[in-house]
Amino acid sequence: MSATPPAKTRPGSVTFAVWLQILLALLLVVQAVAGLLYGADAQSAAEAELAAQGYAVSDLPEGTTFEGGGLNAIGPFVFAALILVLAFLNGAGNRVGRILTWIVQPLVLICGGFLAATQFFAVSFMEAGLEATGDAEGLDVQALFDAVTGAYPAWTTWVGYATFALAILGSLLVIILLAVPSANAYFRKEEPEVFIPGAPSA
Repeated sequence: MSATPPAKTRPGSVTFAVWLQILLALLLVVQAVAGLLYGADAQSAAEAELAAQGYAVSDLPEGTTFEGGGLNAIGPFVFAALILVLAFLNGAGNRVGRILTWIVQPLVLICGGFLAATQFFAVSFMEAGLEATGDAEGLDVQALFDAVTGAYPAWTTWVGYATFALAILGSLLVIILLAVPSANAYFRKEEPEVFIPGAPSA
């Protein structure tokens, strides 16, 4: 007869990694909801600022928008759901979940770093783009972005910072925490003990 091995106690390293993933997923959802709620106001603020400077959205590079929606709104929800599933699998000690996390989390780190750079240097990027194309010469890009940012509540800025921090530093921590010895022991597959009647116990 085989005896079912006792349930393993989840180590703090795995628990911490799981909570980092859950928090990142929640922040992604909050950001997506904020985009849905205030994206239209941001677009209106951008159009008003452009009009005040004597420009229109059509004067900007094709595809430029300041309103969340479409795939931009759906993507964060899908990604948050994926991270939550991985967090659940990691918390349960599922080895496949850990392997998938080691694949997904580096992508989150890279994408988070790219989006953070894009966000923090958005003004410079747009100014360089307008200068290269010759569109909307003389546009005060900083005033335009100030108008867009002002359409959102102040707390969304801090949510954005926290999301970037968790996407970059948090992802690095998750990768490391799931690789430490205590995590290895937790994810190691336990072989069922074989019980032989009459055999001395260990």
